[in-house]
Amino acid sequence: MARAALIASILLFLSMLLMLAPMPSFELWLVRFVLRETSLWFVVLALVTVFVAGLSQRRSPRPARATLLLSIAGGVMAGAPLIALAPAYESARVAFSFREYVLGADGPAVLSRAIEVGPGLRADVYRASGGDVRPLVVVVHGGSWQRGAPGEARHMSRVLAGAGFVVADVAYRLAPQHPFPAGVADVKCAIGRLGERAGELGLDPRRVAVVGRSAGGQIALVVAYSTGDARVPPSCAVPDTAVSAVVSLYAPTDLVWGHDHPPTPDPIDGPRSIESYLGGTPAAVPEAYRLASPSSWADRPLPRTLVIHGAGDQLVRAEHALRLISVLQAAGQPVEPLLLPFADHGFDRRPGGAAEQLARHRILGFLRTMQP
Repeated sequence: MARAALIASILLFLSMLLMLAPMPSFELWLVRFVLRETSLWFVVLALVTVFVAGLSQRRSPRPARATLLLSIAGGVMAGAPLIALAPAYESARVAFSFREYVLGADGPAVLSRAIEVGPGLRADVYRASGGDVRPLVVVVHGGSWQRGAPGEARHMSRVLAGAGFVVADVAYRLAPQHPFPAGVADVKCAIGRLGERAGELGLDPRRVAVVGRSAGGQIALVVAYSTGDARVPPSCAVPDTAVSAVVSLYAPTDLVWGHDHPPTPDPIDGPRSIESYLGGTPAAVPEAYRLASPSSWADRPLPRTLVIHGAGDQLVRAEHALRLISVLQAAGQPVEPLLLPFADHGFDRRPGGAAEQLARHRILGFLRTMQP
């Protein structure tokens, strides 16, 4: 039993070191992501091994001492993500739910169906029962602009629908076959098509918010910021609808800076992804980089913006969020920041995660201002 506890404490300690270290490949980054999103279970393991070390102290003092030290160190590292988030929880006046962390935080049962919003493009629409007219929230998936589909973090779509919104999780054309501004144009088209079916879907086309994750966050921001600009029109014959609010989750916001300052190590080859999306380097297509960078649109009236980013994001550095927040604040634009210690890229994909709970609370509060 003492030997098993020692082996478990060694594995615990090494796993937590891996959780804190930058990863050189996407596969290893996924391992780190899983460790971060399940770290509280390692606190439980640390407590168990500490208990066993105490029982075996007399019979095997040296292994027990090693077990105790490794378990305490591993347990402290495992609890660090939640400890680091504690001030943000206190500031938001929301309690962390261990129940959600263990069992997940799936949204309520809502009606959902797929509809066509453009040639070959679909939207998954979520709506709770009831006949009242509701604001529209358009969700834009991530995937480095080259992959992905509606259905990402669908628990949040159900939560929003249950909270009184019509939610449309939309598809868009992907790079490199369809470079910028195709994705932005498709989301604008989807918003217009959804507005044309406002009566059928029970939505108010004058109250629209866009929520985007990762590459979808960049698209969502440009959709919201470029309304009425002839250089970035909808991809179908609909009005370029004004957006009331936009939520960006871990999005690249300054694509020239992002191209020139990838994370080190870079598990996804960020510069190549950006070039694939924009059709070349910043020197080759400077106008595309400017139009695709949300931080370059601050010289016009903009909708309210909620910027959410994990400080531990290795795929899209948190500097993107900081740069956008700084630009918007300097221009007097309405912006709300939420920077989450330890949170990694895609943290909200796990329902009930420590950072996901806090982000979900903040998004709901931010969007509810559109409701009467």
